[in-house]
Amino acid sequence: MKKKLLLIFLLSFSFAKAQISFEKGYFISNDGKRTECFIKNLGWKNNPTDFKYKTDPNEKDFQTENIKNIQEFGVTNESTFIRFKINIDRSSNDLRKMLTHKEPVWSNETIFLKVLVKGDAILYSYSDENIKRYFYETKTTPIEQLINVKYITADNNEGAEKVVESNDYKTQLFKNVKSESISEKDIAKLAYKKTDLVKYFNKFNNIDNTSPAQGIEEKTAKDAFHIKITPGFSLVSLSASDINRNFNVKFENKTVFKIGIEAEYVLPYNKNKWSIFINPVYQKYDNEKTYSVPTGFVSFPDLIYTADVKYSAVQIPIGLRHYMFLNHKSKLFINAAYIVDLGSKSTITYTETARNIITEFKSDTGSNLAFGFGYSFKNKLSAEIRLNTKKQLMRDYTSYSADYNSTDFILTYIIF
Repeated sequence: MKKKLLLIFLLSFSFAKAQISFEKGYFISNDGKRTECFIKNLGWKNNPTDFKYKTDPNEKDFQTENIKNIQEFGVTNESTFIRFKINIDRSSNDLRKMLTHKEPVWSNETIFLKVLVKGDAILYSYSDENIKRYFYETKTTPIEQLINVKYITADNNEGAEKVVESNDYKTQLFKNVKSESISEKDIAKLAYKKTDLVKYFNKFNNIDNTSPAQGIEEKTAKDAFHIKITPGFSLVSLSASDINRNFNVKFENKTVFKIGIEAEYVLPYNKNKWSIFINPVYQKYDNEKTYSVPTGFVSFPDLIYTADVKYSAVQIPIGLRHYMFLNHKSKLFINAAYIVDLGSKSTITYTETARNIITEFKSDTGSNLAFGFGYSFKNKLSAEIRLNTKKQLMRDYTSYSADYNSTDFILTYIIF
């Protein structure tokens, strides 16, 4: 069964890679020609420099265009990128590379900026692995970056260094993007982050932040974090072996019930298809088996043993999940996790019944990996099969081992 589940996981992973689809969009080339097409929508955590497209979604092959040839492209009702040759501040927020002055480190570059808000004042964003920058323009102000520089300065009172921020962007907005409905207090408390700036520019442009178009942005941020209840059960097998063969025993398979809670954070890129999660689960496993060991003597041909195992722990899977959307109500998902035990107690006791000789093994447990495949309905209920790799219950011994194998069946209810 485990081989079948692993095959399902691998096939699902291949299917996941194909899930990023070509969606209706357009691009405008350097000569001003607009081409309607289907663009491979990657969600773009970082601003792209190229994109893949098809003129017909049924075409097998795709074409690629890049920033040298394209002045604008977009995915319908989702994202728009416009090319600019512009100054961008490349100063670092890394303490090891942080500036000791508040002047930006300008670099003149040709980049695609993502449109966040349209109107009399337009807000753009730029991201790569190291920086996050915002730009704006109005009917009277050419496009420029909203300046926010973090730098190190000496604290004369305490005789130590500290990190401070230049909030020049607030001065820029007060001067160039301010209306009667916006107070100085609104600008003073404005943080240099997407949600705050989007709301500010919407207010300036008289756009309702609760309108359907904006609601997508707000809902994504609101629904990024989930808390779930995860009841389920495991099909468990356990076998122990020792250099003393008298302690070799394979326990009967057993069903173990478990209960847990999961915290999941949906990553804000690739169309919300990726998330990270942590899923503490309490599990208790008890089992017993009576077995015989041949002695080779006629007078007492067998030794009778009773083996008793007790294992309890809070298992903590920490993992990565990928969603594959079927429609607006249903989606499949796959995940992979690293599992550690918290407060684990693992004991296996052997009793030789004839002489009442007791031998006991106690140990902390090892870690293991898990791979899951599941189905989610209406972002509220889900079911998952999770294949666990072997866990060692007796990791403190060199000559004695106990291999714990399990397959989990999990139901999930999202609280929020």
